[in-house]
Amino acid sequence: MASGGFMGETADEHDQDETGERVEDIVDRLRQLRAADQQRRKHAEAGVVLDQLDAVEERLLAFGRALGGDPDDVAALPFTEEAGRDGMAEPLYVRHDRTLLNQVTSWLLQRQHIGLISGYGTGKTAFREILKRDLGRRDDFVVAHVDNPRETTPRGLYETVLRGAAEAGFEIDPGNYWQVRDGIPWATAETKQAVQEIAEDARAEDVTLLLVVDEIEDLPSDLLSAIQIAGDAGVRLFLSGTPAGKERLQDVKATLDSRLRYYEGIDPFDVEDIAEYIARSLAHFRGEAYDGESPDLFEPTAIADIHERTGGNPRDVRLECRELFTRAAFVWHRTGQDVERIRITPELRHRRFGMGR
Repeated sequence: MASGGFMGETADEHDQDETGERVEDIVDRLRQLRAADQQRRKHAEAGVVLDQLDAVEERLLAFGRALGGDPDDVAALPFTEEAGRDGMAEPLYVRHDRTLLNQVTSWLLQRQHIGLISGYGTGKTAFREILKRDLGRRDDFVVAHVDNPRETTPRGLYETVLRGAAEAGFEIDPGNYWQVRDGIPWATAETKQAVQEIAEDARAEDVTLLLVVDEIEDLPSDLLSAIQIAGDAGVRLFLSGTPAGKERLQDVKATLDSRLRYYEGIDPFDVEDIAEYIARSLAHFRGEAYDGESPDLFEPTAIADIHERTGGNPRDVRLECRELFTRAAFVWHRTGQDVERIRITPELRHRRFGMGR
């Protein structure tokens, strides 16, 4: 019997369209096209963001150059400094809390253990940077600083003290230890012994060996024990943190807490301090010396508004200044005015605009 209709077609022949393509091939091709389209969309969206980042960066840098600076990236613009990143520049430090300066320096001269307690963003890190630099210049101080206290081991803390002392010329006697590598005993128990040896040598030469540790509220218990051991060995301690850090010292190491002289609560910036900070930051950006004059660019009303918004918290002041500086750059770009005519006022904060022209 003769076949009729599609009875004689194979499955592959049945799944082909008029162009000869199989259905599976068409489906696969559609999936590939859809995936490629989604990838293009993803790249296009990323491109828009990246293009905008490039445009904003260039306009911020152009504004900075118009103000008299020579920035090569946005991190060089005013109000972008971070005190703990590469060390705070001396010209930017506002010595606003004279009581703090007088009290802490007197305790340092008396070789007291010191605890600096204050909230976040109040200037502890900036003060620590000044302390490290200024005391590091003196022959009667050796300053060691734990860079990452939350991830430092007791041995790492002892090693920090020993390396700081070695840079100042105080080295251990290798014959007193079982194994020494690069001037540091290998065993933790021996590094602890070495800290005592070095502290005694420094004291014999009337040199204060100072260990600076911050973020004490987050330190593990074994590191607090190591800090106390270093203090017992003759190392002077400068510990800083929040009020929670002081409570932790009281709860975990009461004997250490009882030997610390505490300074609590750094004074916030007042309006004059904020004006000084702004003037210092702009002068530093231009490569000029701070001359004690009121800042340009910021109107007095804007400075007063910053104080009201931040309560004088130094970190928040910096962030507010950076935000207003950025907005001023946008206005300058959009209006095309001479940079001398750009003034930062409180109203600038409420202005809405984009970066397009």
